[in-house]
Amino acid sequence: MTTLMAFFKNRTVQQLFIFIFCQNFLWWLAGTTAATGTPLATDVKFFLAIYGIFLAAGVFLILKRHFQSTIGPILVVAAATMGFLAAPNAHLIQIFALLLCIFLVLACVPQLGLQSVYGLIVFSVLAGCGVPVILFFLRNHYLALQFLRPLIPLMGSYLAFFESYYLTAERDWRLTLIAPIICVLSLFMLPISWHLLIIILLLAAHWWLQPRLNQRYQLVFSGICQFLAGVLILY
Repeated sequence: MTTLMAFFKNRTVQQLFIFIFCQNFLWWLAGTTAATGTPLATDVKFFLAIYGIFLAAGVFLILKRHFQSTIGPILVVAAATMGFLAAPNAHLIQIFALLLCIFLVLACVPQLGLQSVYGLIVFSVLAGCGVPVILFFLRNHYLALQFLRPLIPLMGSYLAFFESYYLTAERDWRLTLIAPIICVLSLFMLPISWHLLIIILLLAAHWWLQPRLNQRYQLVFSGICQFLAGVLILY
């Protein structure tokens, strides 16, 4: 019991749980915003939930350990297995579920050069649309433009809030504004509302505060900021 309590009191473990919650809440919110189609079977929901948990945990550990994590890629492989079990007869969904998993494992190989602008873009696209597209397609068996439109600024949020984990070299501060500006431009895919102002303020606060935080809190701070921005994007 003492060992278990010590495990849950570990700050990295606490941050891991927060990150998993934030990512899965966003993914399921994005994938179920259009209340159409047939409800998912209980076993499909179970496998997709485990898929999301393992995937988010893998992302956290890989980014936290600067792509040098041993456990992170193992969790990502476990997530890929859950993705297969969630849609045993839908090969297109299985392939889609594999894409982010394969990318995350390959990103841990320095020789491939995926810890770069290219890697950041691929990660943002796959993380922003992967699980939501799977959820929507399993329910509706098609993809609608109305569903895909909010996913573009959601991808932009991944680009802005997780940029520093892919681009770690010292740069001119003006270059660090590119990803947040792209995210702001993507917001105009949405109806104009007060949400946009709050998201812009979140982007500005994150851009200013994240480099100044203690390194151990930077990733969970990015995750929480991206979660808040994502909720405002999707609602």
